[in-house]
Amino acid sequence: MPRSASLAQVFASLTLIQSMAGGVWAEDRCVEVSADGQATAFLCAETQHEPWGMKAAGSGVPFSIVPDWQNTLRRQVATVQIADVDGDLDNDLVVGCFTGSSFPPYTDWKNFIHRVQGGVLETIPSWVSTDQVHTGDFVIGHLNGDQFVDIFTANGGSSHSPSVIYFGTASGPSASPGWSSTTPVTTWATSSLGFDFDHDGDLDIVTTNQSAIQSNPFRPIWMFKQNAGAVETTPSWASAESSIQNGLDAGDYDGDGWEDLAVAKWVNFLSGIYKSNAGALETTPIWTSPTTGGSKGAAFADVDGDRDLDVVFGATPAQLWTNTAGVFANTWTSAAASPSEQELMFHDVDGDGDQDLAEIHFSTGRCHIYLNQGGVLENAPSWTYDSTQVGNALAFGDLNGDGREDLAIGYSGDNSVAVFYAAPVCAADIDNSGVVNVDDLLAVINGWGVAGKSPADVTGDRLVNVDDLLAVINAWGPC
Repeated sequence: MPRSASLAQVFASLTLIQSMAGGVWAEDRCVEVSADGQATAFLCAETQHEPWGMKAAGSGVPFSIVPDWQNTLRRQVATVQIADVDGDLDNDLVVGCFTGSSFPPYTDWKNFIHRVQGGVLETIPSWVSTDQVHTGDFVIGHLNGDQFVDIFTANGGSSHSPSVIYFGTASGPSASPGWSSTTPVTTWATSSLGFDFDHDGDLDIVTTNQSAIQSNPFRPIWMFKQNAGAVETTPSWASAESSIQNGLDAGDYDGDGWEDLAVAKWVNFLSGIYKSNAGALETTPIWTSPTTGGSKGAAFADVDGDRDLDVVFGATPAQLWTNTAGVFANTWTSAAASPSEQELMFHDVDGDGDQDLAEIHFSTGRCHIYLNQGGVLENAPSWTYDSTQVGNALAFGDLNGDGREDLAIGYSGDNSVAVFYAAPVCAADIDNSGVVNVDDLLAVINGWGVAGKSPADVTGDRLVNVDDLLAVINAWGPC
């Protein structure tokens, strides 16, 4: 069976596997199904993974070759986000979980939050939702007009669970939802976006959708508008086309002052852009890519610095469409091996002022970062972390309070969330003086032999030794 399959093929294969649960084959094979049910992976017998990931020396990516923090919760994580949900000025790690026909089965899929206090990320989540439904994505923001941060969860799964909102309180979000969506037909929401499309000062919510009904799997894109601090329960906007979608972003591609909507669509449908006319989205795309092989993930960014927003879709492999005065051309395709994009986003990873691209792959579990070099994305990733688990989600944000944006990745498996803390981009500048000099050399000498996380571990291999000494010498001078 191929590493990616239709929903019907996945369920048929799982039925066979589960019928053999008492045999040797079932014990040797582990099956993971993606949050939208559109991909499957056999993992236990795989041998393609590098055990600790890879990092190109001097790449400018500020992350180590191994996670700095991992939880020990066996979950299927569909989304991770970094936000201050309790108002204590520390960002927290918000995690959404899904359920499906994976094998061995998962017994818990409640959403949870690892809070941060004083720059320290708790190992056991102190917030856990009371409900347990299939969650695919989050919108975190102000959704009912008060000062507290709320959490919208895009729900679905085979039960077609409605999306909900956990409203914020002075101590953080309520563990029980206080709002529930009502869609015209049963819907499986796969991803979500919060954005003020009509410029009225509050967040509107868009969800991408599908259905678990095999004879009727297609659904429109929905928008739930917020008016006067209340999110409507029934969507007031829908796309004209029904399809399977997963991944979206907002951006003003044509420079008219109103943000448009980019949507990634699955097999046999064309990903594209829905234009906003003074805050009202058109119901059909103004532009579509020619790729029908299936996409997950969409993101806008001005990659080449010409002030026109370009767009990337996770088209397996990911493809960048460069925007020149409103005309799009495919100018970049990822050269990463075994692509199976699940989510992607732009972020200035190396702090040089332009937008780099990060992606997470489902089947291989690989997270890639492609640096933007003078307006051009590198074809091969500058940094790769290769997990032995399937990958589902990623997010950037400052989790340890040092002012640098860290990376969190969500997986399905025993360690369902991994965090990479960002080191200074000029890692050899240990004292952050802007110059690599004798003070940094002395810092390595004073830290000699330290194992584990240390500012003097310039190379990121968790040991202060001669390699770090040489790295300081080779980087001598201004950063």
